[in-house]
Amino acid sequence: MDSAAGRGGPETWMLFSYFFNVDAKACSQHLDSRIPYMASSGIKPVVLSGICGERSKSGEHYRVSSVAPSGVRFELRYLKRRNRFFKLAAAPLLVAILPLYLLEKMLINLESEWSWFLPAFLRGLLLHRRFGFTLIYSTGGPPCAHLAAGILARCIKRPWIAELQDPIVFTDWNRSGRALKIHAWLERFILKNASAVVFLTEGARERALARNKVDGRKVHVIYPGACAAEAPEATYRKKEFCRFSHFGSLAGSRNPEKFLEAISLLLDEHPDLVEKVRLEFYGAMDTPSRKAISRFKYRDIVADLGKVSWSEALKAMRETDVLVVIQNRDELSYETIPSKFYEYLQAKRPILGIVYKNPPLQEMLLSQGHFAAEADSPSQISEQAARILEDWGNSATQTFPESPYTVSEATKQLLALCRERGEMTQSTPRNSPSIVPRGGI
Repeated sequence: MDSAAGRGGPETWMLFSYFFNVDAKACSQHLDSRIPYMASSGIKPVVLSGICGERSKSGEHYRVSSVAPSGVRFELRYLKRRNRFFKLAAAPLLVAILPLYLLEKMLINLESEWSWFLPAFLRGLLLHRRFGFTLIYSTGGPPCAHLAAGILARCIKRPWIAELQDPIVFTDWNRSGRALKIHAWLERFILKNASAVVFLTEGARERALARNKVDGRKVHVIYPGACAAEAPEATYRKKEFCRFSHFGSLAGSRNPEKFLEAISLLLDEHPDLVEKVRLEFYGAMDTPSRKAISRFKYRDIVADLGKVSWSEALKAMRETDVLVVIQNRDELSYETIPSKFYEYLQAKRPILGIVYKNPPLQEMLLSQGHFAAEADSPSQISEQAARILEDWGNSATQTFPESPYTVSEATKQLLALCRERGEMTQSTPRNSPSIVPRGGI
């Protein structure tokens, strides 16, 4: 079937992303905000996602569910949280699939969404017969999207761009050895077969290339950025307290323990600041994080505000005094940058970055006039918090530059890469060496 582009219409791209149109989900926002820019650039995006997000009311959006017990269970539980009328219907279904779920976990302990690749591939094949795709783009989130996209690309012989938001293989692996082998195979499959591979950090790119013997010239880094246009209007007004606000979930080694220890050191040394400092946490927390707060010496200055919508979070970011970003204290932090960081930059409020062994993130913070401290050094965190409080005490309003990390810039780079790789793939043999310069465009 001829493509729309071949008939003089827009280019039609198949977009695979398990999470799409899911409020407050980072890997969903990553793609959701790019769709308008793609459309305005002459691209007709056709999105295929899981069923966790609601169907988009604009554009072509299709959904399919997983087929394995773990995926069905995950999606039922997700829908149950989203729709109160679904709770009664979901309960007996969850009980019915429990034995199959336990059996699956005994045989293969992968992430719950792994089986989505099969129905996604089949639906993608049907959609290609209808739309005639010129390019396939996978992003996420769960790696099942990349497997579905890769199989479809080989079947219909179209260029495929894979964007890995999170590393598929990493040092602190906590699943089974069998799962590690499967993920290692998938990483090799992507790096070998994709027309181009995009990582979100140089650290992730560096380690993936160290594990796999592939042509590094087709492996790129594009910082995703955030979209200022999506931020609601909000005006900062200085109040009687200096509020340090953290947005996002806290769990595992990404927890408030060191931050709280640092603030405790600061307040022990300067008791007068107790009446001026407040700590706010927006988002979900695991039990150890809640216990760390309950043990905090100055518990009365802490507010656990729980989950809020994305728009509410963006508004609160612009109204607070200090934004706090906390990285996991593990090896994966070398390869990742929290997506909230880019939204923080758009808020133009002081940022206290609690960074774990990530020089690029530290440099990004400092170059924009913000503050950074090592995540395993409470004394360093305390010192930076004291500097922020000193600035806050001054009457002059703090100003910060426009963030260079925007969705529009990231999409511009991605579109240029997709078009270049698409043209090259169609005009050269599949195994020809890539000629894109190292490090991307």
